[in-house]
Amino acid sequence: MRKRLSSSTDEIDQVRLQDRFAEVHCTRIVDATARECVVISGEVQGIQVVPRAGSPWLEVTVGDGSGRAVAVFTGRKRIGGMEPGRAVLLEGMAGIVRGRLQLMNPAYTLLG
Repeated sequence: MRKRLSSSTDEIDQVRLQDRFAEVHCTRIVDATARECVVISGEVQGIQVVPRAGSPWLEVTVGDGSGRAVAVFTGRKRIGGMEPGRAVLLEGMAGIVRGRLQLMNPAYTLLG
């Protein structure tokens, strides 16, 4: 049973995301372990293209209500259908970069 939170905007959004992804059977972002292959799901919350060594890197921030992760796609400027608000399933090797879970070039599935 989930503990009742006060009604700040961030807390309401966390509960909404937890409810949205409750039936997707994968690891919650907060429970993902670095240096292991993980399957996580979440809602795209931000996208940015970062130039690195002459090649673009697409960084997609995903949240599931328990935490956030960044999926990095090297050599990409965009992925069709990958946009804020879209649900996505990511599978790949997890790492911790700047205190945040990161997956490099993960396999992805766009969800409804």
